Amino acid sequence: GKPRFLAVFGLLFCWHQRTPGKFLIFLYAAVAFHYSLKMSRLMIICGPVVSVLAGFPVGLIFDWCLNQFIGLVSPRLPAEPYVPLPPRSGGMGSIYRTIWHYFGGMIYPQEVKDLCKAKDSLGSTLWFVDRPVRAIVAWAILVAAWNRFLPDSKEFIAHCEEVAVHMSSPQLMFETTLRDGRKVIVDDYIRGYEWIRDNTPEDSRVMAWWDYGYQITGVANRTSIADGNTWNHEHIATLGRILTGPEKRCHNAMRHLADYVLVWAGGHGDDMGKSPHLARIGNSVFPDHCGDDDPLCQKFGFYEGGQPTPMMARSFLYKAVNHNLKEGVRLNPKYWKEVHTTKYGLMRVFQVMNVSQESKEWIADPANRLCDAPGSWYCVGQYPPALQPMIEKRKNFPQLEDFNRKGKFETSAYSKYIESQRSGGGKKSSSSDDEL
Repeated sequence: GKPRFLAVFGLLFCWHQRTPGKFLIFLYAAVAFHYSLKMSRLMIICGPVVSVLAGFPVGLIFDWCLNQFIGLVSPRLPAEPYVPLPPRSGGMGSIYRTIWHYFGGMIYPQEVKDLCKAKDSLGSTLWFVDRPVRAIVAWAILVAAWNRFLPDSKEFIAHCEEVAVHMSSPQLMFETTLRDGRKVIVDDYIRGYEWIRDNTPEDSRVMAWWDYGYQITGVANRTSIADGNTWNHEHIATLGRILTGPEKRCHNAMRHLADYVLVWAGGHGDDMGKSPHLARIGNSVFPDHCGDDDPLCQKFGFYEGGQPTPMMARSFLYKAVNHNLKEGVRLNPKYWKEVHTTKYGLMRVFQVMNVSQESKEWIADPANRLCDAPGSWYCVGQYPPALQPMIEKRKNFPQLEDFNRKGKFETSAYSKYIESQRSGGGKKSSSSDDEL
């Protein structure tokens, strides 16, 4: 965070000894700043240019200090005569001279000119005094900089070592201490994916929140409904709406997309902790999910004391995580069948009952793939016709990537809230829990 303050001075140094390379850095900074305001995750593109800009003042000061030490041992060179270049006529040169004619005296007054001339004269006549003084000043600057940045350097090194420890451990298993003091390796996640790989048909489709999509594909070797490639916000919102919707409505949609569904449970970063976020994302595209009067979907959450709100208590996700664990909480066996729960209960897998074979065959048909070119990786995707009534309720989320979007279109209350940073209003949704 602290280099960003030095980067401000670095922007000023872009105009010192102007070169095309420095203009490129200035343009990069302007573009990175603009787009980072559009999407928070694009803040990452500011990292390289902030590092470069912060390096400008640091590098110039270090070069000056190094030159003073070199000057102590280097021979004196004869001063080169100053030959002014002929003034350029027209263009920016003419504009620059006109501005300097009127304002140059305020920026570079005669007193400053006399002081610089006296300094140059002292350096040439009393060089045996000037050089050591310069070296002392350079040494003082380096010592001050060392003392100032040493604590930050130690903090950065400690942070890197701490992160390295966390990153050196696999995410699918971790060490924990049981109540009796024994340390065990909890490998529920990888064992759960291995169970899916070994006990489900190869053409099975597994629905879960997108966080686990790559793991489903890479470890379980099954098709995931969504993964970390979250460029399609509408698809992620559709997934959030399904998982946090009422049981009947959830099944009405899920049976057309997936054969199995898995949830993370057990309280170790499980889906219950993420579920308000899922509901809010779903509401950002489907205004009937929480209603226009609740753009942040606060109806879906916990009361003080840990009790779920009515909307959460009716949701598939709450019932799946707590299936047969809490009194009175159980999924309807007409819709789902529990097929696997891992040793410590951190992953639960359910089979979707009454899967629509018609929709499954429609999805598998290559003729129903919409891509921008034959064989292209970029495919906008389609949903089975049976889900069209639900898809028509979406109000597409305006994204930064929508460069070809023209004109205005209706957005959800959540989008309006984010854009205006104020609460949205409207009538409550009257949709039924049994709809798509």
